[in-house]
Amino acid sequence: MVRTRATLGSWRAPRLVAYASMAGLACVLLAAGVPPSQERAAPDEARATDEIKQMLSDGVRRRHREGSGPALRDAHAKGHGCVKAHFAVMPSLAAQMRHGVFARPATFTAWIRFSNAAGTDDHLGLARGMAIKLTGVPGRKILPNEATETTQDFLLVNYPVFNIRTPDDYVAFFRASDSGQLPAFFKQHPDAQRITTAIAAQRIWNPLDVRYFSMTAYQLGDRYVKYSAVPVSCVTGKALHDRQTGPLPTGPNYLRAAMADALATHGTCFDFEVQLQTDPQHMPIEDATVEWSESESSFVPVARITIPSQRFESPAQQTFCENLSYTPWHTLPAHRPVGFVNRIRRVVYDAISALRHNLNGAARREPTGAERFPGSATW
Repeated sequence: MVRTRATLGSWRAPRLVAYASMAGLACVLLAAGVPPSQERAAPDEARATDEIKQMLSDGVRRRHREGSGPALRDAHAKGHGCVKAHFAVMPSLAAQMRHGVFARPATFTAWIRFSNAAGTDDHLGLARGMAIKLTGVPGRKILPNEATETTQDFLLVNYPVFNIRTPDDYVAFFRASDSGQLPAFFKQHPDAQRITTAIAAQRIWNPLDVRYFSMTAYQLGDRYVKYSAVPVSCVTGKALHDRQTGPLPTGPNYLRAAMADALATHGTCFDFEVQLQTDPQHMPIEDATVEWSESESSFVPVARITIPSQRFESPAQQTFCENLSYTPWHTLPAHRPVGFVNRIRRVVYDAISALRHNLNGAARREPTGAERFPGSATW
């Protein structure tokens, strides 16, 4: 079911696109060994970050008080499934791609969480997420308190661009969302409305059949890049396109059911791809509402994701998945996130993760990839 513009106006929390976070602007912008910086922090960015962190934290606390279950993420609170996968770096990559986890051929065990941006009914037209956590990744990581962790995260959403242009607009968006004033916000920000409406209009039959994008930019060696994950044939490697038509399945959890039905009988694959920035003017890193033209710089496969046939619905595995934290700042310096959205993410994602784990009495731990769960048949 496609939601109309009127429905958009009624969203309490259309936290569609990558819910954000940031910490120490100085250390972010002064990191050593990075490409010539195109980052330009807005004068009000630190204040905007604090306001967003406070609004989202207050929302998590309020929903936890009002609900009967555990405290959930503010962004992508509804998980469809958390599946185990192989992430195999391809051999013979071009030199400009061989950085970080792509430096040499290797296969990592991954935990991948598929999710809705918000809402409890899968028919609500919101962004769908694919959060990838590699395990067994050597090398010191960016976050000081996680420098010796062995995980690497990539966060993707099923649309190529973000819906907010500036830190100030981001604050205004959250205020409007919380107060039920999104129509007024969109009237003043028509590009945000256009992108939000386009995200909401996508019809999804199965999260395993969807193409995903990083939306925001990242460092890769001496270049800036964006990422994408494309469903492909596990046999031929050719891209697969979701050609289903007709009405969507019934039931509020039909996306989890579709994943479970598919993985009960066969595995599925994605190609993880990199798009190099070739024109800073037309491929900006600070304005994530601008799509980088694929005709100017095509996405290049750098790894194959294989999700083997498995069962993932056991309560123990679901709890494990919900206790995971995903952030683009769980990363090697070679994949450093850039741009204001990612800088805000650094602070906010960490704060929300700490808050919900504290409310739930759960420890924050990174996985090893060796996890096994009773009742879940996992390769």
